[in-house]
Amino acid sequence: MNSVLGATGVAHIALVCDHFDDTIAFYERLGAVRQAGWGEGNRRIQLMELAGGTCVELFAWGDGTTPPSGRWVHVALAVEDVEAAYQAALAAGAKPKNPPRVVEIDSTIGKRVIHCAFVFGPEGEELEFFRFQ
Repeated sequence: MNSVLGATGVAHIALVCDHFDDTIAFYERLGAVRQAGWGEGNRRIQLMELAGGTCVELFAWGDGTTPPSGRWVHVALAVEDVEAAYQAALAAGAKPKNPPRVVEIDSTIGKRVIHCAFVFGPEGEELEFFRFQ
């Protein structure tokens, strides 16, 4: 738990979508479950649980206005098997960015080894599959 905010984890990451229905279908192919949806037309919102209570909140956009700035770089999902998650995402329609690899990090708290891979979802969003070794 975060002692300053009282936060216990990530509730959701929001994503602005130009292809709302296709993006919902993509996340469903990745195993995400619809939790709530509301709004109409270009103001629809769909909240989908990815895993462990963490959700992606999809916003239909498509009204010609500029989406908000300050977008996140990527969403990292903790997985048991990086290769399997990467292959499942590709099979669901993701585009490859970086295939699975093992990276040694000489961090400020000591050496760490991670296994990671990256894909692009249908909106161009980056997803990372991540595991400390």
